[in-house]
Amino acid sequence: MTGRVLVVDDILANVKLLEARLSAEYFHVLTAYSGEAALEVVQSERVDVVLLDVMMPGMDGFEVCRRIKTSTRTMHVPVVMVTALDQACDKVRGLEAGADDFITKPVDDIALITRVKNLARLKTLYDEMMLRTSTGSQMGAFPGAAPAWPKADRGARILLLEDSERAARLVLAVLGKLHVVQVETNASAALARIAEEPWDLLIVSLNLTAADGLRLLSQVRALERARHLPIIIIVQPDEDARLLRALDMGVNDYLTRPVDRNELMARVRTQIKRKGHSDYLRDRLQESVELAVTDALTGAA
Repeated sequence: MTGRVLVVDDILANVKLLEARLSAEYFHVLTAYSGEAALEVVQSERVDVVLLDVMMPGMDGFEVCRRIKTSTRTMHVPVVMVTALDQACDKVRGLEAGADDFITKPVDDIALITRVKNLARLKTLYDEMMLRTSTGSQMGAFPGAAPAWPKADRGARILLLEDSERAARLVLAVLGKLHVVQVETNASAALARIAEEPWDLLIVSLNLTAADGLRLLSQVRALERARHLPIIIIVQPDEDARLLRALDMGVNDYLTRPVDRNELMARVRTQIKRKGHSDYLRDRLQESVELAVTDALTGAA
């Protein structure tokens, strides 16, 4: 997955470091060294993801994010706030400003590439939705009204596989007010429910006491119903080898213990939004096929 990433930081060394890491993954990198310059770039260039430092002189990252998210031209451009590790308040302010995700300093390579790839895919799906809606309206596929847009703010069905009661309580406390969260402590029971019930997101602890989390993930991806189900895993720090294995299996994102509430909210929101966009595109494709068949049958008659 590639895309156009805007890196914003007033410190040249930070910009060059992120530019090198992203370029190594074949992203096209744009740069800006102030908030004002960043706003000019997002207004004049196609940008898929913005990596935005919080602390900058003049216009800080929060104000830049707020302006990006309040402009109709740029509001759907994903923004990742780059924050200090010990400043949880930055994450709260970032969410209030409209940030889509966070990366903490010092920037971890796995986190950087995972977040940017996720949000670049999300932006691609959004762009495709816009294109299909525009094309469908021009061709009269949606007479009278545009099709319903997917909503990601509440009401998703989430299955959490976690055998730590304390960890499960945290997830329920954060997500339970917005979404329908079901908890399973047994891997076999969870796999059966995934095979039989519709879900919008699966959250899996990779450190289950009575099951191999990686094996479970491979079994989930083998299920027809769950081939495209978004999956977030929860891992212990310094589990890079197992984390990379999980990402290779098709896991979409991860959280590191102890789980930060704001990061949990951000990661879940991104994956549910992505699921909604994918479902939207699939439904529109199905409608297009049905219309084409109907037109063909009408013409033949």
